[in-house]
Amino acid sequence: MMKKVLLILWLMAMPLPLWATPTSDLNQIGQGSMRWLFWELYQARFYSADGQYRAGDFPQALALRYRRNIDKEDLLDATVTEWQRLGIDWKPQWRNQLDALWPSVSNGDELVVRVEATGVSRFYFNWQSLGEVSDPAFGPAFLAIWLSPNSRDPGLTRQLKGN
Repeated sequence: MMKKVLLILWLMAMPLPLWATPTSDLNQIGQGSMRWLFWELYQARFYSADGQYRAGDFPQALALRYRRNIDKEDLLDATVTEWQRLGIDWKPQWRNQLDALWPSVSNGDELVVRVEATGVSRFYFNWQSLGEVSDPAFGPAFLAIWLSPNSRDPGLTRQLKGN
């Protein structure tokens, strides 16, 4: 009996199984597209455990399917620019961690962040694990780029939140 309990606890502590996707146990809340001038930059989908948006109620996941080729440095710079614009107290090591994790993206690539209840943020690229950021302040700060009331695209924010 004790062996079964230990096995169950061990399995629960493991990352997602190889056959699972980062969102397979979550429900989609909303979706939308980010456009710049005439071009669609990416399509976004947002997920939670019960399909409802509640700030700080994790797990949550954001999936971005890119429609343009974007260099990794441009993604990193845009992330930091948005944190600064939103007045988020971000940490320079976050950029360094993302620099070590993220690739450049091409049309059709998908980048997913899944923020766990434990505060760990896991990144996936085309459904392959890239790694994680363990700082519990990172996930909410990263998601705020899309979910903050002051986001760059309030219409997209409303769509992602299911409004």
